Amino acid sequence: MFDWLRGRRHSRRRDLVPPPGLFADTLARFPALAGFDDTARERLRQLAGELLATRSFHGAGGLEPGYDECLAVATLAAVPALARGLDAYAGLTTFILQPRAYEIEVEEADDFGIVHTGRDLRSGEAWEGGPVVLALEDVRESGQRQGYNVVVHELAHVLDHANPDGEGFPLLPPEVDPREWAREFGAQYARLCALAGREDECFIDPYGAESPAEFLAVTCEYFFDWPEQLQAECPVLYRLLKDFFAQDPLARLPSL
Repeated sequence: MFDWLRGRRHSRRRDLVPPPGLFADTLARFPALAGFDDTARERLRQLAGELLATRSFHGAGGLEPGYDECLAVATLAAVPALARGLDAYAGLTTFILQPRAYEIEVEEADDFGIVHTGRDLRSGEAWEGGPVVLALEDVRESGQRQGYNVVVHELAHVLDHANPDGEGFPLLPPEVDPREWAREFGAQYARLCALAGREDECFIDPYGAESPAEFLAVTCEYFFDWPEQLQAECPVLYRLLKDFFAQDPLARLPSL
């Protein structure tokens, strides 16, 4: 853990709330974060500060992340929690920041039960009961209004892991009917799998066809990063996520 955070861990939480000017500069780096009103911007700033004060940020792969880089991660991570708070991230204590995409060893069993090993290139991971790993190169490319946001993607997995029976089915608030969630997410996941299997054009990133958990994570990326695309293609999913996060990103986009 780098020195500026170690020295402040026992100081008052508000010490790590980013200065308004620096926070405005951070928001400006991510077009998908435009359109927050003054109240929401201040709420987002406070949540980002709380994440900086209560979570550990470690560098890996030779990286020694500075305050600006950790603030970018904390700000993007605070967006899904804007309305409902950070309680859903209770099990998340650590962010590990890599400089760029990194390789890991993987094992996978085929249809005959034979286990194959290899290496896989990752831009992020959310370990169940463990840290979130993020490639800073991909963090910088997030939030550009193109349906890509590695921080939201991995935190969607964190939310999914909060339900022991997750796999695309996080703990739902009372406003969301679990039967409708299962029915609609299942139908749209099957639709994406069919399109990806035929190598047809997909309505969201075909990586979502990897599993129901990845489908949820990719859908959350679109919800916050390219909401008009998700609303146009999957209006019921957009409504369900709007109720789940108690937010409406489409309404706050200044260009719409």
